[in-house]
Amino acid sequence: MLMTILQHTPAWVYVLFVVLLGLGWMQSRDRVVPYFRAFVLPCIMVIFSIYGVVSAFGMSIGIVAWSLGMMAVMALGIRIRAFYNAVYIEEHNAFAIKGSWLWLALMMVIFWLKFAVGVMLARQLAVIYEPWFILSVSFCYGLLSGIFLVRVIILWKIKSIQVKH
Repeated sequence: MLMTILQHTPAWVYVLFVVLLGLGWMQSRDRVVPYFRAFVLPCIMVIFSIYGVVSAFGMSIGIVAWSLGMMAVMALGIRIRAFYNAVYIEEHNAFAIKGSWLWLALMMVIFWLKFAVGVMLARQLAVIYEPWFILSVSFCYGLLSGIFLVRVIILWKIKSIQVKH
């Protein structure tokens, strides 16, 4: 069955997987990132996450669960010091960001969650119509999105604090 699933998977899914692996590997290295680019990847991952909810379940209760998950992580994540691993370099309008494998792991979790739900939808499994399934998957997407949004907020906060001093 696994081989059948992989054979029927569109080529773009494999390309996306390789791109996400590359982006995640880049996130694992210490780097200097221009201001604008520091916000692009987290925003793309949030869009990918909400797209996962809407494409799988439509505009339903899943959106509410996604929002709740996102807000829960955002409320907690702002307080986690481990996310404050960047320094704003004003003269270059860039961030010096310490590398972390966390971002690759999060990208892979979103990818594989979307892939698994896509397989379930393609196989038309009855579970995909169950409210508990829609709520739990959507909530998970929201939790993951919240982590990426926390990163955006913290980078913005780091810049605003360092520029004032």
